[in-house]
Amino acid sequence: MEDTFNPPAEAKPVIISELAAKSEAIRAMLEPLPSKRSLLNDKKIRRLYMQAASQQWFSPTKLNFDIPLDMEDEKRRILIQVNKIFYTLEKMGLSTILYMQPKAIHKLKSEESAFYLSQQAADEARHVFTIEAYLKKLGSPPEYDRKLHVFSQIATFGFYRVENWLFSTLFSENFASAFLRQYKAANTDPIGAEMSRLLLVDESRHLHFLHMILPDILDRLSLMGRSVVKTSQYFVMRITEAVSRNLAADAAYVGLDRRALLEDAFENVERAYEGFGVTRDFLRFPKIQ
Repeated sequence: MEDTFNPPAEAKPVIISELAAKSEAIRAMLEPLPSKRSLLNDKKIRRLYMQAASQQWFSPTKLNFDIPLDMEDEKRRILIQVNKIFYTLEKMGLSTILYMQPKAIHKLKSEESAFYLSQQAADEARHVFTIEAYLKKLGSPPEYDRKLHVFSQIATFGFYRVENWLFSTLFSENFASAFLRQYKAANTDPIGAEMSRLLLVDESRHLHFLHMILPDILDRLSLMGRSVVKTSQYFVMRITEAVSRNLAADAAYVGLDRRALLEDAFENVERAYEGFGVTRDFLRFPKIQ
């Protein structure tokens, strides 16, 4: 029997607060089960989970992969090179969240985080699937660059691996968002621009989660824990700065500014830490060369 799929009509975004205002049942669903153990704000996490669940999208119906991508060979080569790195980082993020999710739920004592992190893992899987399809459309199958796996190793080591992973994710999500904003603005091709717009919606929600939970985690970190986090974050950013140097000329050819991208990511990380009640002096930023 032939598989068939009838895509639904474009739906309006679901506003959780509007649903709750109209329905006592929805208001009840917004209330998490009581927990005296959780280290997080479970009510906010449950609301974010419901928002995330309502914002899922399916790339074969959201993106038109039948659009021809006519471009010069050099531009195509660079877009393939850049997106293979992006594919590697997103696939790494998917593997890492699947590995760290049970550890985070146990460490943070928050069953509500299981709902949300499962949804974020679905986001990451969709990103990997979509970038894979985009690379195929550009004419090159995706390849996982094992040399970049060092980022995952740095972000998940040691006694404070949950905290280290979450703070490392703050940088990686900001870096991904900065990249997607540039890629969308560069308008390299219609598929890439629309893909960037869709991925940005997910990335902004991932950052919202981190801004929600990291202040509570930071407040409970010991001096040793803070030292581990600070050291790890510096090396993640330092390696990113070094790796990106080799791409500066090619990136500029397709309208991407490597220095501006790093400055944007660093500035947003700094602003986040200030929101957590610490200053730039808390986190050492590498010099952009």
